[in-house]
Amino acid sequence: MTIDRILRYFIFFCATGSSALLINPLSLANRRRIQLKKELLDLVKKSPPKKSGRFANDVDAKRFENIFLSELPTLNPTSNPTKSNLFSGEWECVWTNEKELNLAVRSGLPGSPWKRTYQQINIPERRLDNFIEFENAMLTVRSSIEPDTENFSKFNFRFSGASITWRKWNIPFPPVGKGWGELLYLDEDIRLQRDIRGDLLLARRVKNT
Repeated sequence: MTIDRILRYFIFFCATGSSALLINPLSLANRRRIQLKKELLDLVKKSPPKKSGRFANDVDAKRFENIFLSELPTLNPTSNPTKSNLFSGEWECVWTNEKELNLAVRSGLPGSPWKRTYQQINIPERRLDNFIEFENAMLTVRSSIEPDTENFSKFNFRFSGASITWRKWNIPFPPVGKGWGELLYLDEDIRLQRDIRGDLLLARRVKNT
């Protein structure tokens, strides 16, 4: 049973004399979500530059991990998140510890520094497209996506196409691989995700589909 469901069945009373103050438990959960999301984003802002996936000290790293893996997932407002319409949209990567992605961000392409990393997800169309945008260049990796049939917090994906557009050239290359991801938390604003290798992703919604 989720904490939201538990809170629906309990009302907290703060009694003073003959009067009692009723507190909406759902509003408490919502306020806590807002606080934790702000704290998570503040920790990212404090982390070292260049998208290293690291933190300035162990205290910040442990706090980030606890919010990411425990506190916010406990308050996840979206049941069966991979089947939810909220999963679809354009998502910008705010933080990840995926080494290959962070290397591309730090290194850029020759004469083309990194600008942003984002995904376009369309669950009804079973489409997941990944983009790393550089100055005058773009790395695109396309894949199919399917919610897991047994665990609706997980999804499966398979790469279907990839290319690098750089200046006047477009260079396709064969995609290799498949895998799965797990949505730990999903709402209208952010998404917390863990993948098959244990890499973590914090993404912010920038567009709806």
